[in-house]
Amino acid sequence: MNRRLVAVLVPVVALGLTACTGDDPKTELQESTSGLQAGNYNFSVAMPGGSSAKSVVHKPSHTASIDYVSKTADGDATVNLRFVEPDRFMKLTADMGDSAKQLQAMQAAGGTDPADAKLVQGLQSMVDMFSGKTWMKVDMSKVTENAELKVDFANPDLTGVSDLLKTASTAEREDDVITGKLDVTAAGDDTHLLGQSAFAGVDATAGKAVPFEATLDGDGRLTKLVLDMPKTSDAEAGKWTVEVSQYGSAAQQEAPPADQVQEAPDSAYEMLNS
Repeated sequence: MNRRLVAVLVPVVALGLTACTGDDPKTELQESTSGLQAGNYNFSVAMPGGSSAKSVVHKPSHTASIDYVSKTADGDATVNLRFVEPDRFMKLTADMGDSAKQLQAMQAAGGTDPADAKLVQGLQSMVDMFSGKTWMKVDMSKVTENAELKVDFANPDLTGVSDLLKTASTAEREDDVITGKLDVTAAGDDTHLLGQSAFAGVDATAGKAVPFEATLDGDGRLTKLVLDMPKTSDAEAGKWTVEVSQYGSAAQQEAPPADQVQEAPDSAYEMLNS
């Protein structure tokens, strides 16, 4: 092959190879969740109004933790969950307000009415359950409705981001940032933090085209996802931010100390299955 032909063909071939090997941003989005699927990472979520969550997922030991902080007009609450296969542990902290005052008043009044005694017992159980002093060991055979406790380590993306990014209708990449729109009405089930119930009450039209911004690291893994969310039942409109870190180096999670654990009372299952 003569030099003139080589001089013409080399740039053309190089251009063709570049065009053929260029990655599709939608494909890169889905590939960015490979670290989540591997199940060894930390993540956090921040929502408008101050509600947040942080989590550690360690699939090698089949352990995980999730700590929620909920801030609403009705008050603040904290939910701590520990998953140490096959066991589930839960701790609840909230200001019981009127219930606690009613309990104190009824205890101070005394009385022998069986109905009052039963009410006092129920109120005491609720106040104790939300005191944040004790971990409850949950018997999953008694849980019929609450998907949040049904973590499946065969699918260890507790964030739910993998399912969300599959719904992207548009995607454009600039440097390490991919932007576009996705459909939160097609979110996965509630075994993931950003599952269907997280987006309850979202406007059906706006929910199908939620703007997002995904940031990838040098290995193409997701490190940050920001959703510009419309209002939902539990959150005002604003930015939802998911941040992922510690790929491959998350810490194994442990069960709470035995002296801080009790079997979950019947009232806990009534709440979980409501």
